[in-house]
Amino acid sequence: MRKRFCQLVFLTLCSTWVCRPASGQTVTCPSAPNMFKATVASSVSFDPNTNLFTYTYTISSDPTSQQEIADFAVDFAPAVSNVISPKGWTNTNFADRNTVHWKATAAAPLTADQPDTGQVPPGLFQIKPGTSLGGFSFQSPNPAGPVNYYALGFVDLATADDERTVETIVDSCPGSVGGFFDLAVTATTQGPVQFIPVQIDIKPGGTPNAINPADQGVVPVAILSTRSFNAPSSVDATSVRFGPASAAPTDGGHVEDVNNDGLPDLVFQFPTPLTGIVCGDTSETLTGKTLSGTSIQGSDSVITVACKKK
Repeated sequence: MRKRFCQLVFLTLCSTWVCRPASGQTVTCPSAPNMFKATVASSVSFDPNTNLFTYTYTISSDPTSQQEIADFAVDFAPAVSNVISPKGWTNTNFADRNTVHWKATAAAPLTADQPDTGQVPPGLFQIKPGTSLGGFSFQSPNPAGPVNYYALGFVDLATADDERTVETIVDSCPGSVGGFFDLAVTATTQGPVQFIPVQIDIKPGGTPNAINPADQGVVPVAILSTRSFNAPSSVDATSVRFGPASAAPTDGGHVEDVNNDGLPDLVFQFPTPLTGIVCGDTSETLTGKTLSGTSIQGSDSVITVACKKK
C-alpha cells in the first residue's frame, strides 16, 4: 500500500521517480535529474508512396555523465503515427501538448541483499554514461524543422510515509522534484513542423521600426540566423515575401551580421508601395521556404508614420 501511495503522488510530479518513506527525518534534497551530458542525432527520410517522413533518433550519453538517462521526449507538429520504442522503453504522448515521450520502464530486479521498501530500481535499459541508444522513431506528414527535445536522468529519491512529508520534499527541493518540463534538460533537434518560425528584423539597426506607407523607397528586412538555423544557407531567396500584399524582394538578398552576434544574417529589400502596409499596422510578417521546401514565417513590430489623422 505504501508503494502505491508514493507512486500516485510522485508520478504526478515527475514521471521518472517514485518516493520512499523517511517520515520524521530532515529533508535531504535528491540530485537534480540533469547530471548528464547528452547528444541527440536525428535522421529524416521521406517515402513518396505514403507521403510520410520517418524521424529516427539516437541518444548518446557522455562518459562524464553522472546519471543514466531514463526519459526522452520530442515536440512535434501534429500528427504523428507509428511511434517505435527501443527494447525496454515505452512511449506515450503528453495529454496537454504535442510531445512524444519515451521512458525506460523495464526495471532491474532487486539484489538479494536489498530489501523491498517500495522503491523502483534503475531500469535495465536506461542509457548509461559512455553509451548510445537508437530505435526511437515515428512518422509524420510534416517536413523537418528545429524542435525541442527533453531528457531526464534517473535519480533515486528520498522516501516519504505520508502526504505531509511529500509536500515538505516538494517545497524544499524545487530544483529536484517537479514537473517533467521544469526539470528536463532541453535542446533542439529535427522534428515535424508546419513551418519553421524564424526571427526577423525590420529595418535592422534601428528602433522603433518606423515605416511611411506612402514612401516610394524600400523596406530592408533581415532573416536572423540562430545556432540551429543558418539563414543564408537555408532560405530559398526566390520564395521570400513580405507584408500584407506579399511583396517580392528587389534583390536576391545579401549576407550581413546585422545584430552583431557573430552569425550571418540574410537581408532583403522590399519595395514599400508593393508591401501592402497601411497606416495603423503594428506588425508585419515575412514568409518563405527553405531550400528543402519547408515553410518559414517570422514577424516584427512596426509603427506607421506620416499618416494623416481623420
